[in-house]
Amino acid sequence: MKTVKITPIAFVASMMLTSAYAQNSSSLDTLVVTGVQDVPATQTTLSGFQLNQSRVNTNNTAAMLLNIPGVNMYTGGGVSGLPAIHGLADDRVKTKVDGMDLLASCPNHMNAPLSYISPSNVGSIKVITGLSPVSAGGDSLGGIVSVQSLPPVFANKGETLQQGEVGAAYSSNGNAIAGNLNLTAAGDEFSANYTVDSAKANNYTAGGNFKPAANGLSGNTVGASKYTATNQQLSLAWQKENHLVELKAGYQFIPFEGYANQRMDMTKNQSTQFNLKYTGKYDWGTLEAQAYNQMVNHQMDDNTGARTSPSMPMLATSSTNGAMVKGTLPLSETQLARMGAEWQGYLLNDWWPPSYTPSKMMWPNTFQNITNGTRDRLGLFGEIEQQWTKEWMGMAGVRVEQVGANAGNVQGYNNMPAYALNANAFNAKTHAQTDYNWDLTALTRYKTDSTQNYEAGYSRKTRSPNLYERYSWSAFPMAAVMNNFVGDGNGYVGQITLAPEVANTFSLATDWHDANQEAWSFKTNPYYTYVSNYIDAICGPGVPCKAKQFNVLQYANQNAQLFGIDLSGNVALGKSPQLGRFQLTGLASYTRGQNVTAGTNLYNIMPLNGTIGLVQSIGANWTNTLQGQFVAAKTNVNTVRNEIATGGYSLYNLRSTYDDKKYRVNFGIENLFNKLYALPQGGVYLGQGNTMSMNGVPWGTAVAGMGRTYYVSASLKF
Repeated sequence: MKTVKITPIAFVASMMLTSAYAQNSSSLDTLVVTGVQDVPATQTTLSGFQLNQSRVNTNNTAAMLLNIPGVNMYTGGGVSGLPAIHGLADDRVKTKVDGMDLLASCPNHMNAPLSYISPSNVGSIKVITGLSPVSAGGDSLGGIVSVQSLPPVFANKGETLQQGEVGAAYSSNGNAIAGNLNLTAAGDEFSANYTVDSAKANNYTAGGNFKPAANGLSGNTVGASKYTATNQQLSLAWQKENHLVELKAGYQFIPFEGYANQRMDMTKNQSTQFNLKYTGKYDWGTLEAQAYNQMVNHQMDDNTGARTSPSMPMLATSSTNGAMVKGTLPLSETQLARMGAEWQGYLLNDWWPPSYTPSKMMWPNTFQNITNGTRDRLGLFGEIEQQWTKEWMGMAGVRVEQVGANAGNVQGYNNMPAYALNANAFNAKTHAQTDYNWDLTALTRYKTDSTQNYEAGYSRKTRSPNLYERYSWSAFPMAAVMNNFVGDGNGYVGQITLAPEVANTFSLATDWHDANQEAWSFKTNPYYTYVSNYIDAICGPGVPCKAKQFNVLQYANQNAQLFGIDLSGNVALGKSPQLGRFQLTGLASYTRGQNVTAGTNLYNIMPLNGTIGLVQSIGANWTNTLQGQFVAAKTNVNTVRNEIATGGYSLYNLRSTYDDKKYRVNFGIENLFNKLYALPQGGVYLGQGNTMSMNGVPWGTAVAGMGRTYYVSASLKF
């Protein structure tokens, strides 16, 4: 058994903090514990008005993050985007929903974690784009996305309350409609809440002149972009003095969701989840405990009407169980400790029933893609926050994890050499793998006065391969292209012995603002990350790649680096009794990703981009916004994947909101000038044609963004 030697690192970090405390304790008698009050310079929290604005014209919870510096989105289906932070996305970003680590149980990662919570049920969003504490989670490389559903509401002492909210929305592009209902009944100790959100849209249309193929689609229609989705949640909560217990039961049913950058669509995703959480405050500190379960039934096939490939059903089921316990202990007036443990058990089966075709390549057996795949994690963590002086604080933490993975034997549709050779080779290997990982975060913050904050530090984060990266086994093109969760149209084959990725990140963040944080602010965050054993793609196995077409690739460990900078700020332009207040807001992000081993660019890196907004606030209720979005051309493309370059573009949006305590109305126009543009992180267009054949669809067309859209939404509280 391997031994993870991390004790010296933890010892040095602890001694560093303790020494600093000892040298300054005599002058700190008036201080209180501030570690939990200091907000990281790279943390953004969306709540209240900002949260409501981020919900506008989207049924995709991941899209609510797009006004946060450094955050972009891999395009998926209409409700299934994948957040990308500083060039790292999907499993490399720790994404939590109500504290649950949910996994994508699909060879295309269609059922992304944030698809399990609707925008209308989001109560708060916290995103850390820079250095994240080890207590926030492990088994990831980049930032943290933590989404919480609406919190429980209780009545005043001795009283009861009944309240609710109903909402509806319409968007002209794709005739998208959505509705939501929120009902609460509560006393002063017990609260019950029910929420339901349902959304439906047809294929959307692109701007300009987007006509990649005929195949029955009219005008500028982007094939395989329609969807229907419903999420429900029942929440029960009980509070007594300093104790809170919450039980949440969720149910999702998506009968259809199209994916314009995948060769199949999701024809069903059915999920049930149960989440039990306890929070208690004691004399010694705070205790949090949580246990959760999710069951997923997932199906894929071709159901767009624009694809000409034959039926090919693909099924997957999964079970995820998790538990966490965390204690927060004030060690003194200036020192805070967090420690805890986390466990997750994951079981996946992925199989494709036989489907008769003239070639009989999908007949007569069931294709076993992953059989009894398991991925079990056990982690322990501890960290200390220390207020050294009124200006200086530090944080250091260590996390250790054991990640074990395994899978059973497989078989193809038949015993032809196209399947049998790969299946026999896979079955002859040892499948069980165990990784021993450790993470470290050490940072310091310096607050000179009420107008300046600085943060600098280092983190080491580790991620073990997912089950598809390890155990997808068939190099036959028709099967390989179905194992693809990056939307590039290529086929992928796993590698059982992949090593965990290790990201070493150096980050500096600054925050300048006026004393009251009302007139102006400006933030910067330059960063550098070096990833050892980065899981990238190479040609093969045993087959050379060809340019300007789709190929079969294999996952392989290489080394990579990512660096860039985020900028954001705002300035008050003035106000008048007639026109209200005016504010100018802006943000910009640049990321460069390189495969150091191969000397190529990393795939799907967002080019230089930014937004500028002119915001008018009239009284306490009206807000009007004119926004410009600017994206540079993507020319640093990945040659192994034959990634498609995209052109630069600018989009303009008009938005208006009336927000009263009782009701809220939003309306506006997106992509005002109906610009045709390609999504830089949208992948290759596979919404039409014979997608089951590797090169049965033409290479070279990127997924187009949405054209001009008029929208309106309204909600009423009662």
